[in-house]
Amino acid sequence: MSSLRREALRWYKILQRTKNEVFAGDFRTITAARQRIREEYIKNKDLTDEKEIQEKIKIAKDVDVELRSSVVQAVRKNPTVFEARITPDTRKLDNVMFDPEAELPPPRSKKCNDKK
Repeated sequence: MSSLRREALRWYKILQRTKNEVFAGDFRTITAARQRIREEYIKNKDLTDEKEIQEKIKIAKDVDVELRSSVVQAVRKNPTVFEARITPDTRKLDNVMFDPEAELPPPRSKKCNDKK
């Protein structure tokens, strides 16, 4: 087995583990994610061009990072309260307060003309 094929299989397994961690407790989403990951790998299993395989591996890495850093599960505790499950990998951005004294640019007044 070539090293690229081995690397692709490695990332397949990593994505399967990632979806279990990210969607823990959500059986329907885990099932859908498992199916989608499997479909993508089966669809691309016959690739032979090294550049294409490397591109697919890069996509798998990017998907892993995106899932780990951007997905936040919210669980309903009661009708008006949700609890967010934030992991150490979750990307947290600075919360910038809105400045009511800020000068906003005037709205654009030019309208688009319909050309027929």
